[in-house]
Amino acid sequence: MRIACLLTAAVMIVPCVPVVMGQGSSSSMGASSVAAQGKPTVAEAEAWMAATEADLLAIGNEAGRAAWVQATYINEDTDAISAKANERAAARTNRAVIEARRFDGLQGMPADLQRKLMLLKLNGSPTDPKLLEELSQVSVELNGMYGKGKYCRPKAGGASGEQECLGIDEIDERMAKSRDPKELEDLWAGWHKVGAPMREKYARLVELSNDGAKEFGFKDTGDLWRAGYDMTPAEFSSELDRVWGQLQPFYKELHAYVRTQLIKKYGAAAERKDGMIPAHLLGICGHRSGGMCMTLWLPGCSGDV
Repeated sequence: MRIACLLTAAVMIVPCVPVVMGQGSSSSMGASSVAAQGKPTVAEAEAWMAATEADLLAIGNEAGRAAWVQATYINEDTDAISAKANERAAARTNRAVIEARRFDGLQGMPADLQRKLMLLKLNGSPTDPKLLEELSQVSVELNGMYGKGKYCRPKAGGASGEQECLGIDEIDERMAKSRDPKELEDLWAGWHKVGAPMREKYARLVELSNDGAKEFGFKDTGDLWRAGYDMTPAEFSSELDRVWGQLQPFYKELHAYVRTQLIKKYGAAAERKDGMIPAHLLGICGHRSGGMCMTLWLPGCSGDV
């Protein structure tokens, strides 16, 4: 899929966390047996986790296959199939997270089981079936819109009114090879127009995702994601600031070097008064690695990095 982890970034209905998410089958004995009353035991927790993991893996694989088909053959039918699979997956994950609360505070659990339970809780989608269905549908629709997106412009040398329509792969290839600043700017701006109609749906996706995260005790989806690194979200943010403080001097030097090389190549087209680098001159649409444009500033580099 082109939009991973919240359009990604970026932006699936189930956050990118270290736990398989999924919608289970009704035959999951271990998952259903957790509803039994009484004080749980470590053996019961281990049996429940084993059954739940198998359930989540199966339903997660189902959702993954549906997503692959939808991304490969984008149409209303594959959108519907993928959306329903994602909906089942998220609902099953929600149920597992809620069931796992029964084992909170249970003493004597092996370290790996404790960690599995902790990671499982780093999930959360709306529990309201209608909202969950909407979240799933919006997510898949956004993926489809991105995958089908085309930038259409007059075809060079073509007949009057004839157009060429370029998808992201064609644009990536042309931007990687072109050294014409006007061509690069046109392709970059043209592709980014594709995202404009997605704005409202994306805002709704974020709203629904945040609602789900809040139901499971997080401030928002970002807070949920930052909780997945063996530290609290606040500690993660602090650690990120610390690491960035170490990296920033190198980044500034690298930025200055690349900017200088681009100015040598493109002249005034690359020289901005604010010192920033015009994004289109990097030869990418902004969502992929910049390896192909390294030929401009790394002597002997083929660009295939």
